[in-house]
Amino acid sequence: MTSEETRNSFKLLEQRDLPDTQALQKWVLDWSNLSSVLAEKSARLYVAMTCDTKNQEAADAYEFFVSNIDPIISEETEKLQKKLIGHKNLADLENEYGNWFKAVRTDLELFREENIPLETQVDLEIQKYQKITGAMSVQYKGETKTMQQMGPYLQSPNRAEREEAWHLLTARRLQDTEALDSAFDTMFKLRIQIAKNSGYENYLDYIFKDKHRFDYTPQDCKNFHESIEKIFLPLQREILNQRAKKMGFQKLRPWDLSCDPLGRPALKPFTIGSELVSKCGNLFSRLNPQWKEWYAILEKQNLIDADSRLGKAPGGYQISFDEARVPFIFMNAAGTNQDVYTLLHECGHAFHQFAMAKQEPFAYRDVPSEFAEVASMSLELLGAEDLSDFYNEEDFRRSRLDALQDTISLFSWVAIIDAFQHELYTRPNHTAKDRKEIWLSLQERFSSGVDWSGLEEARSYLWQKQLHIFEVPFYYVEYGIAQLGALQVYANAKKDKNQAVRNLIEAEKLGNSRPLPELFNAAGIKFDFSPQTIEPLANMVWGEMDSLG
Repeated sequence: MTSEETRNSFKLLEQRDLPDTQALQKWVLDWSNLSSVLAEKSARLYVAMTCDTKNQEAADAYEFFVSNIDPIISEETEKLQKKLIGHKNLADLENEYGNWFKAVRTDLELFREENIPLETQVDLEIQKYQKITGAMSVQYKGETKTMQQMGPYLQSPNRAEREEAWHLLTARRLQDTEALDSAFDTMFKLRIQIAKNSGYENYLDYIFKDKHRFDYTPQDCKNFHESIEKIFLPLQREILNQRAKKMGFQKLRPWDLSCDPLGRPALKPFTIGSELVSKCGNLFSRLNPQWKEWYAILEKQNLIDADSRLGKAPGGYQISFDEARVPFIFMNAAGTNQDVYTLLHECGHAFHQFAMAKQEPFAYRDVPSEFAEVASMSLELLGAEDLSDFYNEEDFRRSRLDALQDTISLFSWVAIIDAFQHELYTRPNHTAKDRKEIWLSLQERFSSGVDWSGLEEARSYLWQKQLHIFEVPFYYVEYGIAQLGALQVYANAKKDKNQAVRNLIEAEKLGNSRPLPELFNAAGIKFDFSPQTIEPLANMVWGEMDSLG
């Protein structure tokens, strides 16, 4: 759609006469259809751009949408929101759409027309950031390798090879520290101004409103950090202490964390992306008939881009093509054990999209990340129990043990990333030097005992590896909250797997039509991240690890 067509489509909705409740409901559904069309156009342009960051035509097309269409959507959506909330028959739809109305009222409270161009600038800065990171590569053993393709060398049983690969990757990242610092500073200032324009003293308070975090507060997050420090960090330290003993080292170095501690070669579950996709299909066919059906659609319609390649943006994501009501999975597979879990994770998101595909309005298919990540992390835990297509029994136990250890380690990283952003965004005048000090203080607070001596510069820039800090600020604590939910799903599955999966799918079908606590409850789990919930789950994971040796 052109800019003119987009604006005219909104104008037709804005000018429509809505004499009664029936007309209002029809109007809501027509608005939802328009939103679906525009969201899919944006998603497809984003996919094209991230699949090949060197493609200037794709970059220009995405930039045009961000610069010309997104501002129209923001401006015109605010007008439709006012028309909706001001309608005389709104109360008649409160039971059906109440959760959405609450979000709309919040959006209207935050909306400022002067923020539209600022939000466009943020999106363009994110695109520049992706070009910087997407262009990163190294020369190794006579070949050009992406950063993801270097992953297997960090798992080598040869310590010298691991160290060489680690230093090569680190040196490449350090080349762009100034560019990434500058990119973050630009985004940071824009976000601070957006918050001020909406009447907030700091971005932290603004973003909690903007993300519709109605069920927990910044203080709850800080309490969560403390619980992680008390309950999960000691377990992580013990894991690494045992690793060091197995490897015969007094202290672990950063390049000693991904390899097998007994010196066995890195797990090699597959060679190319198509093999990964095929083997996961076999897994889902055994795990659940509904998941088998949905995965077959992903395969048949080529909705998974699995392989890592030069010029492809880093990381992985799942995005919805909302008009077609199908998901798309993007990842950077390089033949590692972690790639298997990444695809399981993104399939969890994809199956969630399939489950709620019939939800209306459009906003009910935009699920809070605190529950969206329950879907993805649950699939990691459940899928990881059946990896027979990838591994023999011995390698399966290795893979499973690594995954459970990563589950423990995740919590400390969640606390560091979330606390880091809490500090940054409540200190709007901080400098790059301040940022280093804040980061290093958190690294010390949540230190797991790894020896970083002589590597202080590399350690001080580890935060730049986390794309969420640049692209989606404050989207990280959700992983910790959701992991607690997923562990509860897993605990339920140990008692009755079929029922646990049914409950999860039924909850996913609700989309965003219910508040977070109700979504969790529908899945048979609690929305709670207090020590009373955390400790038994931590003990369960530790017990699973013990059973695997």
